[in-house]
Amino acid sequence: MLSFADIALGTASGVPRCMRCHRPIDEHFRDPSGVATEIREVCQGWPGGSGPNIYLVGAEPLRHPALFELLHAAVESGAARIGLETDAHALASREISSRALRSGVRQLTVSVLGPNAERHDALSGRHGSYDQTVEGVRTFLDEAREGGVRVHLTFRVPVCRHNLREAPAIVTAACGFGAHAVILDVDDTDLDLNQASPWLEAACDTGVVNTTWVEVRGVPYGFARGWELHLASVYRLVSGDKAEACGDCALGSVCGGAVSGASATVLASLAPPPNATQVAERVSHGFGSPRSG
Repeated sequence: MLSFADIALGTASGVPRCMRCHRPIDEHFRDPSGVATEIREVCQGWPGGSGPNIYLVGAEPLRHPALFELLHAAVESGAARIGLETDAHALASREISSRALRSGVRQLTVSVLGPNAERHDALSGRHGSYDQTVEGVRTFLDEAREGGVRVHLTFRVPVCRHNLREAPAIVTAACGFGAHAVILDVDDTDLDLNQASPWLEAACDTGVVNTTWVEVRGVPYGFARGWELHLASVYRLVSGDKAEACGDCALGSVCGGAVSGASATVLASLAPPPNATQVAERVSHGFGSPRSG
């Protein structure tokens, strides 16, 4: 599994979040020289392995006035892979999609809150946002296909109380748009994990049916037996060796495998989820006891 360093372009992510759960934040961009310096430092200090790989995150990158200069700086610094976390709206322009590809962008992460325009727009509070994202993704993929450029598309789903039951349908929609991976990011600290578990499991199963990797974040390893291997990329080996637990998984062609018998040290390297207190309470009552392997 490839590692990426996130480089923040500013505050107020272009990634949509549920307006019922979060307040909007004004967008502010960092000074381009500071971002360029950070890019160079990350590339020069890359610890080894495949890379350097960077993702431009934070404020919407396609609105940053110096985006293409920063992409040039990344290429000049030796970045092997460059990704954008974006709403993809600007990519609906063939000119911008083509320029992004020529500038080295090969990874794209876009977020959706619902399986269709009606639900996504209602939760994001941004009318027309879903259709603009879809059009941007399609244009980018078309430009890449016509140019013979291999790209990787990830859909990120901020999961909360208001779209939990739609998670499987969102995964289905993402697969239909050509997603190579889907991230279910549980960022609602008030979401009951026992209530969430069957819907997250169904969403993972939807990915299996479509041979698309679905990863769950914001839930502790081992909470729900049966889809533990979907919980974090840290459990998948770069070597591609399969863990014995993988068996004849339908994801064999797209999954790198999982760490067999993950040690307590590996588990401790994961930051506590935002709902860690709730998890501890659930465990104390006998629900989903964590395990180290």
